[in-house]
Amino acid sequence: MGRVVEVEAVRAERLINNNDGDGDRAKTARYQRGRPSPPTCPCIFGKGMTSYVTIKINNKKIASTSHECDRVWNQTLQILCAHPLDSTITITLKTKCFVLGRIHVEAQQILDKATLINGFFPLCMENGKPNTEMKLRLMLWFKPAELEPSWGQLLDNGGFHGLKSATFPQRSNCSVTMYQDTHHCSTFQPPFNLCGPPRRLWEDVYKAIEGAKHLIYIAGWSFNPKMVLVRDSQTVIPHARGVKLGELLKRKAEEGVAVRIMIWDDETSLPIIKNKGVMRTCGEDAFAYFKHTKVVCRLCPRLHHKFPTLFTHHQKTITVDTRRCFSSSNREITSFVGGVDLCDGRYDTEQHSLFRTLNTESHSQDFYQINLAGASLHKGGPREPWHDAHACITGEAAWDVLKNFEQRWIKQCDPSLLVPVSALKELTCETIPSSIPSDSDWKVQVFRSINHVSASNLQKNLTVERSIHDAYVEAIRRAERFIYIENQYFIGGCHLWEKDQHCGCSNLIPIEIALKVVNKIKAKERFAVYILIPMWPEGALDSESVQDILHWTRETMKMMYRLIGDAIQEIGEAGHPKDYLNFFCLANREEVGKGEFVPSHSPHPGTQYWNAQKHRRFMVYVHSKLMIGSANINQRSMDGQRDTEIAIGCYQTKNGEHKICNGDIHAYRMLLWYEHTGQAKEFFQEPQKLGCVQHVCSIGDQMWKIYCGDEVIDMEGVHLVTYPLTIREDGYVEDDVEGGGFFPDTKARAVIGRKANNIMERWFALPSPFLPRRGVCSTVSATTSAHYILL
Repeated sequence: MGRVVEVEAVRAERLINNNDGDGDRAKTARYQRGRPSPPTCPCIFGKGMTSYVTIKINNKKIASTSHECDRVWNQTLQILCAHPLDSTITITLKTKCFVLGRIHVEAQQILDKATLINGFFPLCMENGKPNTEMKLRLMLWFKPAELEPSWGQLLDNGGFHGLKSATFPQRSNCSVTMYQDTHHCSTFQPPFNLCGPPRRLWEDVYKAIEGAKHLIYIAGWSFNPKMVLVRDSQTVIPHARGVKLGELLKRKAEEGVAVRIMIWDDETSLPIIKNKGVMRTCGEDAFAYFKHTKVVCRLCPRLHHKFPTLFTHHQKTITVDTRRCFSSSNREITSFVGGVDLCDGRYDTEQHSLFRTLNTESHSQDFYQINLAGASLHKGGPREPWHDAHACITGEAAWDVLKNFEQRWIKQCDPSLLVPVSALKELTCETIPSSIPSDSDWKVQVFRSINHVSASNLQKNLTVERSIHDAYVEAIRRAERFIYIENQYFIGGCHLWEKDQHCGCSNLIPIEIALKVVNKIKAKERFAVYILIPMWPEGALDSESVQDILHWTRETMKMMYRLIGDAIQEIGEAGHPKDYLNFFCLANREEVGKGEFVPSHSPHPGTQYWNAQKHRRFMVYVHSKLMIGSANINQRSMDGQRDTEIAIGCYQTKNGEHKICNGDIHAYRMLLWYEHTGQAKEFFQEPQKLGCVQHVCSIGDQMWKIYCGDEVIDMEGVHLVTYPLTIREDGYVEDDVEGGGFFPDTKARAVIGRKANNIMERWFALPSPFLPRRGVCSTVSATTSAHYILL
């Protein structure tokens, strides 16, 4: 257990029916390390009947070919594995109605006897007897993860050329701007000169939309046209203050700009409940707002053959044409991508205030709090602070985001409403080298979780794309010194849990992180992992869905710490699992301020709302996903056939060298840490060192005590708190949690969570364990000489 097992290349040729007499063989599917790209399998019976091949590991389906009638599969399936050594690989030949036979391969056989299995293999029928008339030609290749070069080694040997399993290739000469939160106050001035002036995402979005001449394409999970983007009195665009987003878009449409908005259609949003819907995405309201205007707004359900109402379109992108730098006439495509929807509650700054902004332009018209029953502005705070991440890109990668929008629009909307961008002569895709500084040569690749039901023109023979999951695993396996993750959820690797191994939370990201740490421990090399998640998932803390997620999150943590604890004991040296892996969350606590908003009503005494208001504290909701993108670390976002997601992975090279520079990505992490800790220590430059780990943990421990204490003490802008876990030296996670397992001001055993008891409840925890889903997924993986970020 704990060993990484990979199938790198399996070539399956369609079986030969000895009674055919035609001697045809299917040139079939090759499987490489990465993830399954859907292949094709020909039919073996009569004309018109299709057949296909599936691959399972321990009865969990992980790959499938497409259905073919010509007996030829000419495909490559890429499969990432991180499974126990006693696993069994099952390759099955099927038609729609029949199982034609199986081949079983023991994982130990690949490790001990051969890394390559190649040839004709007889198929076993359902009764266990061999099918003498059928054989399957296949090639199965195992490649250990340890053989993968690190980022530094990869760059020293000619560079990283991108993930092959993605639809879009890696692009060069792009420009990337990274944002944390939607707005930075002018007072946010880190004591180091890394990233220039404060960054203001929504102000940049306003300027991009206002300057568009040809197209404005917006895809979102949620969208509120009544939102005001610019709210700062010190803005550089004062004419934009107070302007509603919908009014700006209608004005641009009147000017002749093609404004196309594609919002996920929550089919539970019904007039009888005032169009609120289960997830409160405001889709029906947005559609009505733009009715009878020149803005084309479409509601698009996430089509699914089994659960048509459970999954979502979760991408958040904005694509516009903008004036090209250093040119008065040429224009280029600019795309925003990340975790921030254009809707309620997303506007926030690095201060993450609970009470002090309720009578200001920032939040007096945008009070957002869905975790506390009955919360409203007239009853007072705390509001729900929101931490997120986003990016703006130009260059060919921005065009890939545009193509993703077009592919989705063509699949579910009227293609004739799209702008034929190829006919716009002033809009060019080519990058002008002189327009990009030599020290900012960004390599960018767009990743997705999507399938053919949601997008047209996927790669040949590809029905499902899971490149976001593959990109995470790739980044983790190549990391040398540390991994830093921010994510709204952190669940996966259920096949290595102590129980519920078949619950469906099978993405490999948590296991890969744990195995990376294990390998570093055995090699006696320093390595550190910092993971930032919300204190609890958004929603009522005592609800079944939230309790499910907390339960599965804890199971994931227990699995990771157990593997790390075993590795420390195996090498026989002193150490603790928290020397290598730590979980954190964000929170705030404020003393009463001068001139603060005074509500006209009060929450009901004794409720969580009343307690949070009395004790002046609440969590900061972590919605960021550093990739940057929309994908959460859960099965919904990684599966490809559930929620649609988009993300980017990128790095910088310097002066044309095959070497990643410690530029904007390094600065971005330092800015995030400065926002969370209020510090910019020199040893933050080397986060893998034990001294840095211990210092960050000490900050988290200190702030957790302040947050939980009976006395109201202002946290003074330091938001990082330790996630409440008790870890023993052997990696065992104690069930006896400090405070009885309750988060402050709550009455639910929130830290531990609980598993749902019936089928209707378990859909959250099993096939798709997450209900309130929005945000950004952040993974920053860095090496001694390399920084790579997934956004």
